[in-house]
Amino acid sequence: MEIRQLKYLLSAVRHGSIKEAARAHFVTQPAVSIQIKQLEEEIGEKLLIRSGRRVVPTQVGELFISHADDILKRIESLRVSTEEFKSLRTGFLRLGAIDSAGVYVLPPVFRSFRRKFPGIEIRVAVSDTRGLMRSLQSGEIELAIATLPPAGEGYVVQPIYRDQLVLVANPRHQLARARRPSLRAVAETGLIMYPPQSTTRRLVEQVFLAAGISPRAAMEISSPEAMKRLTETGLGASILPYRVVAAEIRRGTLKAIPTGKTRFFRMLGVVYKNDENLSPPSRMFLKMLMEKYPKEKS
Repeated sequence: MEIRQLKYLLSAVRHGSIKEAARAHFVTQPAVSIQIKQLEEEIGEKLLIRSGRRVVPTQVGELFISHADDILKRIESLRVSTEEFKSLRTGFLRLGAIDSAGVYVLPPVFRSFRRKFPGIEIRVAVSDTRGLMRSLQSGEIELAIATLPPAGEGYVVQPIYRDQLVLVANPRHQLARARRPSLRAVAETGLIMYPPQSTTRRLVEQVFLAAGISPRAAMEISSPEAMKRLTETGLGASILPYRVVAAEIRRGTLKAIPTGKTRFFRMLGVVYKNDENLSPPSRMFLKMLMEKYPKEKS
């Protein structure tokens, strides 16, 4: 059973003529007759009664036509919906981001995307990099803005932003009162840190380990916002993305502590399975994201 057979049948009934149906579809009269005959053979019942040049539906034909009309309307609705999705007039953008990226890096891109494509609903899952990779693998999201490198193979990874991390503490904390504390003093004071499985935690620890020092975690928590608030209260020092603590440093509720030649960085990037399989909203968001951060890939 083919869509064109249904269209020819309905057209013949509406016009009451095979000839007029052929004219409406810009095909020959025999072409319409052959397709309707093949449909009748597949159904095993006569669908039209031919009387001279006129045609009327049989009882089976009337039943069949009522369903065929509904099928064609659904197909047309599907076609229109598909076209709207492809042209970004409707649909969903499903992505995930680590906490700080969702709050401090992505909002300008979200604003531009919403302004340009108001019919697209944006759905954002916030998790750590490991959680984002699980969601990416399961198909819950199409794009993950995560800390690099992500675990797993078979992904496209595009760096987008080099994130500076800074050591901060309450201005009355012992590290904040020191002129330039040593890296060992920082490690031994007890830091508020990301959990051990965190990519950022591993990157920070690598800096200490390169100097032959193992940092001590006084507290472990996954939310950078929570880490910042706990640090403000004086419960410990922490190493956080500069964007997360910039406002607090300006207000004086946190103090950025110099670490000499030691620098803490992490690279944020967008991760996805394969750009050929991305939906139109995801492809467009990826394009806008890369345009927003064209010079921060190294």
